[in-house]
Amino acid sequence: MPASLLPRLARAAAVALPLLAMACRSDDAAKLKLAPSVDLDRMMGGWYIVANIPNWFENDLVGLYDVYSRRPDGDIQEDFYTHQNSFDTPQKHYTVHDWVTPGTNNAGWRVQIFWPLNFPFLILYVDPDYRTVLFGYPDRSLGWIFSRTPTIDDASYAAALERFRGLGYDTTKFRKIVELPEQIGKPGFGGAAGFKEPAPP
Repeated sequence: MPASLLPRLARAAAVALPLLAMACRSDDAAKLKLAPSVDLDRMMGGWYIVANIPNWFENDLVGLYDVYSRRPDGDIQEDFYTHQNSFDTPQKHYTVHDWVTPGTNNAGWRVQIFWPLNFPFLILYVDPDYRTVLFGYPDRSLGWIFSRTPTIDDASYAAALERFRGLGYDTTKFRKIVELPEQIGKPGFGGAAGFKEPAPP
């Protein structure tokens, strides 16, 4: 294992272990209304993560990009690419094992960042052309907007937030993710290179 991964994995373990009980639950898909059905073949390929509810793993990252492909065993391989803090830093690559929860019409996924822990990753909406996907987490503490393009227009972003709101999310928690250098410092963007909320008085 590369030494550079050890600090991040240590942080991952520190945060993930208290969530072990939730991660092992079998009823997480019932907490949120999932997309009626998902065509896994159309989900394959590259996705930009254009917005999220800021979280411990992605907070200091820019240029987040996921590529989904089929594993030989029929599960899903997730290749995650990103830069830490700045586009000037080397691109990092992580390979993740995902799989579908039976009985969810391919909308309930589980993600194993490292063994033995795996977490629910729920598809709440996918547009008919498979250009935008909304992912969620059972307790609504996490949410993501994926797009085939590095940016989405304001109307599409507002529509995505409205879908999250309809599912009980607090959409004020969402921030856009810096996918392009010119987005750095613009209002509404989170992450290390993005907009910083002013400290309370």
